[in-house]
Amino acid sequence: MEIRRGRKGEIEKLIEVYQSGYSSMKRYAYHSPERIKEYLLWLREGDKNGFFVAQEGTQLIGFVSIHTQWWDRKEGKTAELHEIVVKAEYQGKGIGKSLFEKAKDYALSEGRDKITLWVGEKNLRAREWYKKLGFEEIGKSGEWIRMKLNLFR
Repeated sequence: MEIRRGRKGEIEKLIEVYQSGYSSMKRYAYHSPERIKEYLLWLREGDKNGFFVAQEGTQLIGFVSIHTQWWDRKEGKTAELHEIVVKAEYQGKGIGKSLFEKAKDYALSEGRDKITLWVGEKNLRAREWYKKLGFEEIGKSGEWIRMKLNLFR
């Protein structure tokens, strides 16, 4: 498996990755391929250097998006982790962790001292996974939980 920067021309292929990755958590996902494509383009264009894909052979199996120039009204300047998505059949094999490590390394290289994210409150699997990575829950808005990881302790 290889992790590398994602290319704009791969967005169409990533629609399937997104749909597969969210197949068990549809309440938090976009549904139409057109809307997913718009969202994926927004993720990539927001920080082209923070958009990475996982590739197995010729197949794209996951992606991560982190924006390192994000501003949060409570946290100030932060690296905002928008998505880590792995195709359903590849989940639980360490691919998400590898994608996260790539995003974290990029955030550190950009001088960020923390990573923040929002996760659905009913997405217990993801919440527990983020906690294992060192994130802590710091807030809530509607059905979304705010989490933060301090990179320097």
